[in-house]
Amino acid sequence: MTSRILLVSILCCCFVSTAFADNPTGTTNKQESNNKAAIESGTANTVETLPLDELAALADAYAQIKKSYVKELSDKEILDAAIRGMLNNLDPYSSYLTAEQFAALQESATGDYAGIGIEANHLEKGIEVVNVISDSPAQAVGLRKGDLIIKINDVSTQNLPPEEGSDLMRGTPGSKVKLTYIAAEDEKEKEVLITRRIIHTTSVNYELLESNIGFARITEFQLRTANDLSQAISNMEYLSKKPLSGLILDLRNNPGGLLDGATEVSDLFLNDGIIVKTKGREQDNNEVHNATVGDILRGKPLVVLINNRSASASEIVAGALQDHKRATLVGTQSFGKAMVQTILPIHGGNAIKLTTSLYYTPSDRSIQNSGITPDISLEFKATDTSKSEKLQTDTKKTTSTQGTEKQDYRRDNQVMAAVDHIKKVSK
Repeated sequence: MTSRILLVSILCCCFVSTAFADNPTGTTNKQESNNKAAIESGTANTVETLPLDELAALADAYAQIKKSYVKELSDKEILDAAIRGMLNNLDPYSSYLTAEQFAALQESATGDYAGIGIEANHLEKGIEVVNVISDSPAQAVGLRKGDLIIKINDVSTQNLPPEEGSDLMRGTPGSKVKLTYIAAEDEKEKEVLITRRIIHTTSVNYELLESNIGFARITEFQLRTANDLSQAISNMEYLSKKPLSGLILDLRNNPGGLLDGATEVSDLFLNDGIIVKTKGREQDNNEVHNATVGDILRGKPLVVLINNRSASASEIVAGALQDHKRATLVGTQSFGKAMVQTILPIHGGNAIKLTTSLYYTPSDRSIQNSGITPDISLEFKATDTSKSEKLQTDTKKTTSTQGTEKQDYRRDNQVMAAVDHIKKVSK
């Protein structure tokens, strides 16, 4: 009983403190009830009643877990789980972020992180190196595409969750990490000691295709994505010595990212009009994002590739360009996520990722749970060819000194359909 009273008191004090912090006068309005006692909290504009009975039930559950659960848990473990449960029950996208997860999310938004510089596929048998970033610590010690990392600092990577594997390879710049791996070249087990440093990544990969058609793939929407895409287009035009005859923007398998990143990318190709509208309970979450003058392609044909893994910010771009008839969409139905999450810092360096609004395309379409229908519906099918080419990933006006091995684009029937469409409309 004592612990329950104490926890309820702490919770109530936290809410009251929040009310005072948000209210310059340090006062709150009070309501009386004949049925139950209530303590109120809120901002200068709103007042909410705290349910003491429900908080008492929460305190009871906490006390029973603390006392009787088969494994001893710390207060932090129990209360973190309580917060996580509250958010997980709201929708699939609201969640609780620990300080470490919050930092990782901020890192993802900028595209910079402290690590070894690889892209990896986390498998049951270990961590497969998919790509080694140019001029990275991983490249310096000889890691190559196809190598299988089986240990990180003597921790086995078999069945290791992707998040744990990434965390083990990342760390403070200048710190060291030991990797044990099986080399793809000779299948021999090798061991290397790598010094971590800041890795600068880009979410835009690009390639100049036939008939002076540009190709750019966006893997996620970050703070610099629009700038990186603009630079990629400039690089392709520099290499071809003339403006592009059209552009294929590949948003397949792009799970989303930053709302601002999506609106800025859309704005590159639009001269005016609405890009996206967001609507929520609070006035601050009701926004209209508009395009500014200037089409980077100067009206040349644009094709956007989408599939069932194109979600959220990807759908903002696809929806805006489709509604304005600025692009032709090719591929399959997109995922259908039109919920916008806001990151709200809370006590202890943690944060909550909370759904605060829904977004609507310029024509006021909500694509939540339905997705965007492409203009040209086409399932992916790889075609036979043995030829391979380099996909340039540098953002400087140079030749392909930095690059990522990529299959020939002619093996991709959706890319080829986009190429054919641009050729047709350009005649």
